[in-house]
Amino acid sequence: MASSVTIKDIPSSLFIPAYAEYLKKSGQIEVPSWLDMAKTGSHRIYSPKNPDWFFTRLASLARKFYIKGNKGIGSLQKEYGGKKKKEVQDLLKNRKQVEK
Repeated sequence: MASSVTIKDIPSSLFIPAYAEYLKKSGQIEVPSWLDMAKTGSHRIYSPKNPDWFFTRLASLARKFYIKGNKGIGSLQKEYGGKKKKEVQDLLKNRKQVEK
């Protein structure tokens, strides 16, 4: 009897690009018109260079939901987010400390 293969058995480096390509070719996903101006997070300066980044992110999210079940915004923010750059705020804070 052959054992079945699930998403958990496939490395993410193989599954995510393949599923992203499937999502793109299937035409089931409607891409928002503002997508070319969007960034992947507030900590990023520029939008992604990969034109298919939206499908890659959807494939990554689908894999995470399949493996770990329902996830909240907080846990996704920890995994996909980054530290917001507060260089100007830190500079001003340091300047105020020097003046005291």
